[in-house]
Formats: sequence, structure tokens, C-alpha cells
Amino acid sequence: MRGKGLLQATVFILSFILTYLLHAYLIGCNSFFKDCALFKPYVFLLSFTLLVVIVFLILAQIKKLKDQLGFIYMSTLALKLILFVVLFQNYFFGDSVEIQINKGHFLIPVFLGLGCEVVFLSQLLKRIE
Repeated sequence: MRGKGLLQATVFILSFILTYLLHAYLIGCNSFFKDCALFKPYVFLLSFTLLVVIVFLILAQIKKLKDQLGFIYMSTLALKLILFVVLFQNYFFGDSVEIQINKGHFLIPVFLGLGCEVVFLSQLLKRIE
């Protein structure tokens, strides 16, 4: 089961990197890593997604928590969204001249992370049963 989790984590990392590079190219970021406003949100969401994968692989080993994994995920999802808005509130609520991209572009990494987590958790729950 650990090998499959490692493979999934690798797929998630590659999907985030490829999506970020494509997304940054399409919105016209000249420097993919320094000046692009999307870099930090992608890194945060990738890190949080990998943390969720690791934690849920550990929690799946505890028999008492197997039935509660879905509810635990819902609370981590709420925590992720709250942290995302708090950490990047300048992007959403600030009037910074630096941020010249549409606020909707920040939803792409959110939905990518959400999709990766849901696929991982659904496969994990199928294996547990």
C-alpha cells in the first residue's frame, strides 16, 4: 500500500507542476518561478495535498478511524480553504498593482488539489473495504 501511495504522490506532484507551467504560460508569466503570482498558491496547495495523502495513509492503518476518514477529510478540506484564503488574502481582497491576473485563476490549483485528494481518498476507502 505504501508503494501505491508513493506512486500517487508522484503523479500529484507531476500534475501540479505541469498544470502550473501550462497555466503560467497561458496567462503570460515571463518568469515562471519568481514573478508569477500563481507560484506560491500552487506550492501551498501541492504541499497541503501531499500532507493530506501522508496523513490519510497513516490514519488508514488505525482501525478505529477507518469509518471516520470521510468526515476527517471534510474538516481538512475546510482547514485548507481557510488557510488558503488567510495566507493569500492580498490576492483576493487587496488592491495590489502586482496582482494583475483574474482572481478566478486561483481556483484552478484549488480544484486540482481537491480532485487529487478526492481520487486518492476514494481509492484508499475502496482498498480498506
